[in-house]
Amino acid sequence: MKETVYPSAVGGRISAPASKSYAQRALAAALLVPAAENPIGWSELRNMGLCNDTSAALEVVRGLGAKVRYGDGHRVYYVEGGFLRTVPDGLSVGESGLSARLFTPIAAQSPVPVRIVGEGSLLRRPVAAAMAEPLVALGARFEYAEGGFLPVTVSGPLQGGSVEVDGSLSSQFITGLLMALPLSAQDTRLAVRNPKSVPYLAMTLEVLRAFGISVKAAADYTEFVVPGRQQYRPTNYAIEGDWSGASCLLVAGAVASEGDGVAVANLNPRSLQADRAIVDALKRAGARVTFGSGHLLTVGRAEERLRGFEFDATDCPDLFPALAALAAFCEGVTVLRGTTRLTHKESDRAATIAAEFSKLGVSIDLSQEDRMVIRGLSTPDDGLTVRDASLDSHNDHRIAMATAVASLRADRPVTISNAQAVDKSYPQFWNDLKQLYY
Repeated sequence: MKETVYPSAVGGRISAPASKSYAQRALAAALLVPAAENPIGWSELRNMGLCNDTSAALEVVRGLGAKVRYGDGHRVYYVEGGFLRTVPDGLSVGESGLSARLFTPIAAQSPVPVRIVGEGSLLRRPVAAAMAEPLVALGARFEYAEGGFLPVTVSGPLQGGSVEVDGSLSSQFITGLLMALPLSAQDTRLAVRNPKSVPYLAMTLEVLRAFGISVKAAADYTEFVVPGRQQYRPTNYAIEGDWSGASCLLVAGAVASEGDGVAVANLNPRSLQADRAIVDALKRAGARVTFGSGHLLTVGRAEERLRGFEFDATDCPDLFPALAALAAFCEGVTVLRGTTRLTHKESDRAATIAAEFSKLGVSIDLSQEDRMVIRGLSTPDDGLTVRDASLDSHNDHRIAMATAVASLRADRPVTISNAQAVDKSYPQFWNDLKQLYY
């Protein structure tokens, strides 16, 4: 699929999609609620919305025994838990790295083997290797493909005890452990070396509390104590709007809006989501940022020139594409830290950002360790001078969205190949962006 983006001003109001990070965690928690004989035992998950990653998680929880009903045009999901009521021959997590790392420890509570497979770009990401040693130490049997790739076959149950995990690559496996280990017969002490993406761990603890699970966490998230033999409780839970998906729309307001700017509804200003940090980046660049009532955030063009800024995205690596689009229109140099977190995303994301933004005339330097240096426009009224109007998302949803936003202020239309990549997290992105065109 290809999408053509025309130079355009934008403005108006749009609603943020549901957070797939929260949705997948909530689905996993609802699965782990014991089966009940009446509707009181069903969890109600509101404001769901579906993207490819959430759909994959939904199929996994069904495969592991949950029953699911829908309401309000598929915006409300009623989930009856019943973990291991059925045990499938295989489970597909699609292209979702979170689902792979989340449901593998949960499946490790099964006494019979469960095979977990993936699709597409996930098969090129070595998600399995880092999970092997901790799971085996906790009592699981674990097999994975050569090179550390999916598929994996896992069984248990996990016994609990004491284990150490490397947190430098991803917080997602730690999330999976925190959700699975309350079912173990023994308590668990989980030590984490060099934890990254700490806000995502805070999100996990928030979901666990909502479903009645207690976990003690050190202030710096280097240690967790997980009591065993706990029981998940059914709950009514509202899924927040997604700061990750909204980030590119907010950047569009900063770089291409007219009048009152772009307003995005359904964004919790006190959210634990890591990508809420886009607000800080927008302010550093000089954009107009205003919170209104009802979780509404409005971003508009700066009264003066947007300016280069420094920003550490180590704990929010999904923001890099949106930050690159913002920096392209900032006078001077922008320095983004945390590029080592980008190698094993849907693409080699740092290299992909540099390659695709260079087609738009944006200079990006990756020669410094763990840094992306972006040289923005030199005069206030400049737009981007397109060198190659054929862009490619590299099947990376965030690259597709960020290049689209940057192209709003290009000197000619551009065409983005593999534009369907947005279905991974934000299927309505292209429709929503077009609604904002002036």
